[in-house]
Amino acid sequence: MIKPRFLTGFSKLIFYIRLIAHVTYRYCGEVVQGRLGFRDYILLSYRLILLLKVMIRNKVVQIGDLYKLQLYLPAYPSPAFWESINKFLRRDPGPLTVVLSMTKACGYKCPHCYQRNDSGADLDIGLLTKVARDMQEIGVTMFDIEGGEPLLQFDRLMELVRSFDDKREIWVNTTGHLVTPERAKSMKEAGVFGVMISLHTPNPEEYDMFTGFKNSFATAREAARMFNEAGITVALNSCPTPELVGKKGIERIMDIAKEWECSYVQIIHGKSAGAWLGKQDEMIQARDKIRDLCRLHILYNSPNHLAGHPSASVQVFEEAPHHFGCTAGGIDRFYLNANGEVQPCEFLNVSFGNVNTEDFKTIFARMRGFFRKPGTRWLCASEARSIHRAITENALEKTPVPCNITETLVSTWDKGSPTSLYDNMYLYK
Repeated sequence: MIKPRFLTGFSKLIFYIRLIAHVTYRYCGEVVQGRLGFRDYILLSYRLILLLKVMIRNKVVQIGDLYKLQLYLPAYPSPAFWESINKFLRRDPGPLTVVLSMTKACGYKCPHCYQRNDSGADLDIGLLTKVARDMQEIGVTMFDIEGGEPLLQFDRLMELVRSFDDKREIWVNTTGHLVTPERAKSMKEAGVFGVMISLHTPNPEEYDMFTGFKNSFATAREAARMFNEAGITVALNSCPTPELVGKKGIERIMDIAKEWECSYVQIIHGKSAGAWLGKQDEMIQARDKIRDLCRLHILYNSPNHLAGHPSASVQVFEEAPHHFGCTAGGIDRFYLNANGEVQPCEFLNVSFGNVNTEDFKTIFARMRGFFRKPGTRWLCASEARSIHRAITENALEKTPVPCNITETLVSTWDKGSPTSLYDNMYLYK
């Protein structure tokens, strides 16, 4: 077992000095050996300084000899970290992250599931591993494998994980259902870095009702223990309601995460997608709760009495206009659903094509034609109604919206003003 250590205050300052020195030394060596031009070196240094300024509000999470600056940036100084940093030598770095669904099968019945209306058979494993290799070739370094429930098809999961090279950081999204010490050990040996375990309320009885699965809270707790013992980093995924935020439910989940020796708690509010498509986005309407979540992100990442708690990764903070904004559509992240649909984001039920009928890279290039630069509008909130309307008007019985309708629909979307961070970094111009 490797227990996480959280760096704040002076210890974080010392780490950043060491990191900057290492990056400077590494790329100065590239200049001296003629593999990197001096102008490119200066530009890269400038971009990384701006990137660190955004991430510096986070705790640094130490996991053995590795350090996580942010949940979706591979750990320093792993090969995946350097592969990610190298991408910032380009004007268009391309996506770091993909959320990849390997199966729709799941024993839980969570009411907010964004896959609820998807249909079609799971991809053939041979095609799935080929697409995974294609994603590596376009530079994806962070793979977030999900279901459904991946552990329901464990052999399929292992074959997929083994298809990645050592320049990728692999996470698995799970409920914890069906994990055993032996399976956790096998996942670690195959190259899984971390798992994100779902926990949407701190109350065991409420959580069992939410999932429709008996003892789901206890299952999550035991899964965290087994993954920790296997040396796999554990994060909790939480989708709070405005009521839960108002009743200090997030604080209780953070306490649980500390008790379970987690490294992160990722907080993503419920979206009008999938099973909730057409439903009002409650959190967006409750703007005060968004401010509360942003305050929690800062609170749990500061050098204070909560320094021993896991790092909070709050989506509404990290995707705010003064941070990363919305990077869906393959700018920094995108989604592949279980039957092969390439989507801008798991919370946007639209597709630019299916890898069963077209080459992945062709589909990806088509999608990037509509998503050229990051914007400050959260499309999952601002365009949920247009997606729902397209489904209704075209009498669609399943999601996502097919490519021919998607292209017309997305061309009308207002993505907001360009995110200033990327403009300042001279990216995507």
